[in-house]
Amino acid sequence: VNQATMYKVTVALLAIAAAAAALHIPNENVHHGNYQNTKTGGQDVAQKQKYILQLLKNVSQKNMYPELVSLGQAWNPEQMINQYANPIVVKKFVSMYKQGILPQGEIFHVYNDSHLKEAVALFDMLYFAKDFETFVQTAAWARDHVNEGQFVYALYVATIHRDDCQGVVLPPLYEVYPQFYVHATDLADFYSAKMHHVNKYFKMTNWTQVVTHPEQLVGYFTEDAGLNAYYAYAHLYMPFWMNCEKYGITSCQMRGEEFYYFHQQLLAHYNLHRMANYLPEQDDFDWEQPIEYAYNPDLMYHTGDYFPARPAGQSLSSIKSYTVEDIKAIEYRIKEAIDSGFVYGKDGNKISITSYIKGINILGNIIEGNQDSVNNRYYGAYTSMLRNLFALIMDPSSEHSVAPGVMAHYETALRDPAFYYYTSYITGFFKQYKDNLPYYRPEELDFNGVAVKDVAVSKLVTYFDLFDIDVTNAVDFASLDEMEQYEYVAKAMRLNHQPFSYKVKVASNKQTSAVVRVFLGPNTDYIFSNFYGDQASDVYYGHHTADLERLREYFVELDRFPVQLKSGDNLIERESRQFTATVGDSASFKSLLKSAESGHVYSSNVDYHCGFPDRLVLPIGHKAGVPYTLFVMVTPYEASPEVHANTLYSCNGLMTALDNRPLGFPFDRKIDNFDRFYSPNMYFKNVAIFHKDFSDAHAYNQIVFNKNVNNFDHVFQTGHKFTPSHKLIDEDIYQQDDEVHSFM
Repeated sequence: VNQATMYKVTVALLAIAAAAAALHIPNENVHHGNYQNTKTGGQDVAQKQKYILQLLKNVSQKNMYPELVSLGQAWNPEQMINQYANPIVVKKFVSMYKQGILPQGEIFHVYNDSHLKEAVALFDMLYFAKDFETFVQTAAWARDHVNEGQFVYALYVATIHRDDCQGVVLPPLYEVYPQFYVHATDLADFYSAKMHHVNKYFKMTNWTQVVTHPEQLVGYFTEDAGLNAYYAYAHLYMPFWMNCEKYGITSCQMRGEEFYYFHQQLLAHYNLHRMANYLPEQDDFDWEQPIEYAYNPDLMYHTGDYFPARPAGQSLSSIKSYTVEDIKAIEYRIKEAIDSGFVYGKDGNKISITSYIKGINILGNIIEGNQDSVNNRYYGAYTSMLRNLFALIMDPSSEHSVAPGVMAHYETALRDPAFYYYTSYITGFFKQYKDNLPYYRPEELDFNGVAVKDVAVSKLVTYFDLFDIDVTNAVDFASLDEMEQYEYVAKAMRLNHQPFSYKVKVASNKQTSAVVRVFLGPNTDYIFSNFYGDQASDVYYGHHTADLERLREYFVELDRFPVQLKSGDNLIERESRQFTATVGDSASFKSLLKSAESGHVYSSNVDYHCGFPDRLVLPIGHKAGVPYTLFVMVTPYEASPEVHANTLYSCNGLMTALDNRPLGFPFDRKIDNFDRFYSPNMYFKNVAIFHKDFSDAHAYNQIVFNKNVNNFDHVFQTGHKFTPSHKLIDEDIYQQDDEVHSFM
């Protein structure tokens, strides 16, 4: 790289740093860990960390680390079968391997039955290795003998679930496979930089280049790398094919309910962002109607195949493995079970689902089609089958060699508007089930002797910041020495928020254990005036006419935690970084590898992959402020092992703070009348969310309208047909809510 070019790169980066600094918003919402020397079970965790990270480096190429190459070349699973706790899994994989498995350089996706069977067979070998040495030698062998997609998938799941891998921090998925998270048009410039031997290259990448359709207004949410990685990691933590009994997992009692609540909350977050951008609710899925939402992902597989675009008006079709009618038949059985109150077991016996905790988990396992379903043969794998129709919609017969769409991968599914269309349909089955349950009785909602007297919330402000994604793993190198000389970074714009806190004043006439629940949802007056017009209702929320029943499914649970109340007044204070449901940014691949190779390991009591991104916990605000409702409820803590386990094998922090109430309580059931719903241990607080724009720092043109930061590219000319809502100033908002106005 010549000196002039490097100078321009440096100046451009300094300009971006100065622009971001001009916001005066420190990046403080990272949950910090620390690096330290750690040993577990006599084996240096840093050494384990190093091996696993090196195995995941540039996975589309052969392994280039000499030690691991030697380990792999010296290993033969069939000859070392006694080194596995379950020799049968080795025989099964070896048989598959000899018959021919998915070759390297081909696209792997979990909804292809043969692809998945091979990946699970590899996982079984890794999982049942008797010790870490056998595990890493098996992985080193597989690294150069198995399809790279299957290898990464099996290695991630095995590392998560093996006891001797505790303390190992997996790298963020968006830096293992940047192709799934960074636009192909942007990656093409990195490939071009490599061809020109530019060894340090930094490029701006935006969630969308030109907003030509209203659905793209929420692209900052749907295409967020951290959010998509979280969704993928949640699957790896408890994949649908994993059988709890086979793998000795004892905390699966709530698996079905957690599947429902995970997706319901993800959908609620998405809908709050739609509302903030003045987008109406999506239409309901209808088998007889084509999908109205077009989508062009601008992503490319590591094989060079592009993810297919989907035009508007495309219909779902039968595929080679099964027909649309097959899925409709399973769907009919699920709906019949909900209406009848029972499902059929494997021997044909009727199993009641009218008892909530047992029923919701049986139903959830059936709908997901996981291996804990009471009858996989009869109820099939409904969710996976339906999703595969979306994934293969552009080539259902596989006659034209069109690559699978984004819905085929957990890493990319959230990018597509059709994902939320599909998810809403899936969660609708659970809503149908819950609507058959009785309303909560006053005694189920009230907390005798306890009242929430007041709630105070600090100012809520969202903003966009820059985030570095190391995309070096997307580029091929001739040698390890060459690879270590290159640094390619995509600088992505992403939504964030200033740290905030809330205080809850609780009066209690006794000393008692309690659970605090905190939700954020629509301000009903604002929503109805903007989306539904004036509608009469028998539900009264303060001085507002509001249909809380209609909007309850849009409340997101921010926090849930146990407290010990004393007799008298209690002041509970909580910061946003303490929220049970969220995590901060994970450490980068480069920093993890550098530390491990120097004998250190990143140590933290938080799994930074396993939680909703803290940055996205607030929907985007407006300059004038968007009214929302913060709901706080304090309930008795009554944990019961027979009802809810104290912990759950789940990638959701909310599952670690459980009592004997359903997930989503109290908004999970119908609300017939506000007066009968409300009790003194609840509190509705009007809040507003503001947005601080880069243009306020006179840097917006440099950050957003420049697609990149060096002279290797061209200036990005926008042609926005639609204006993002956070750039609108609606004067009516000032007048609608006095509390919002008081913030200004």
